[in-house]
Amino acid sequence: MAVQKTMQLLAAKLDLGENEKVVSKAAELERLLLNKTVAGSSITDTAKAVICLDLASSLCGVDVNVKMAIKYSGLKAPSYLNNRKMVENLLELNTERLTVPALCLTLQCSGVQAAAEDILREYQAKSKMELDLDLPQYVCMAVYQACRLNKVKVLKSKVIEKSRIKPGQWTKMDSDWTKFVDEHFASVAKKKRGRPPKNVTVEDAPNEEQMDVACNENKDGPQLIEPYNDWKQRILEIAYKELEELSRLESKTESLHSPRRSPRKTPQKFSPYKNCPNTSKGVRLLFPL
Repeated sequence: MAVQKTMQLLAAKLDLGENEKVVSKAAELERLLLNKTVAGSSITDTAKAVICLDLASSLCGVDVNVKMAIKYSGLKAPSYLNNRKMVENLLELNTERLTVPALCLTLQCSGVQAAAEDILREYQAKSKMELDLDLPQYVCMAVYQACRLNKVKVLKSKVIEKSRIKPGQWTKMDSDWTKFVDEHFASVAKKKRGRPPKNVTVEDAPNEEQMDVACNENKDGPQLIEPYNDWKQRILEIAYKELEELSRLESKTESLHSPRRSPRKTPQKFSPYKNCPNTSKGVRLLFPL
């Protein structure tokens, strides 16, 4: 009863309480998980319930908030993803493997699908060890490197989440794959991004000559040529009219903005000794200013 109450409480917090199908499937997964022995695992019962709800919602095709699931599980994001993968493997639920087309569709970068498949195939051929391409980290890294070569922006955190490895492992793997891809695919990507050369065939040359002839025929139509004396007289008349208008405008502006003169011819001088009133109690200056 306590387990069912915990499951229902967590389902309500994850907005799955009203979906009885998901809750019953999660309870079934939790009962199956009790029969499995997990060596060296310190996962709590609450975290197990949250992971079972997450797996049940994915099986039933119901979306769940992963951030809220990580919060209520009491685990950090990498630990939660690793434990979720472990429980999924124990319950044998991982029937669908991650593929390049599925990942490109999820990341909305279907244009780099062919390049990612070529990178994955070449890496498998050049690798000295046997690779299990069913593992998601290789698929994610191939798609990520293809996006880097073709300058397609994707969310790196989402790719790392799909790879199901730790960020430190991803960084080390990224450096190795970057060297490999730059060595084998960088020149190919530059050629594809470059401007394609112009291919002019012999058959196209007569067509171009026909187009030039047609343009010249259109230009050489019947045109009236004005005599030189008439053209000269017309241009001079237009120039004289423009000069008259300019001179008229300048005269108007000078009359409007002409400065106003003072009625007095000479400026009034100011004398401090003459204008100052005579006071009996004044200070007598020994030296004139």
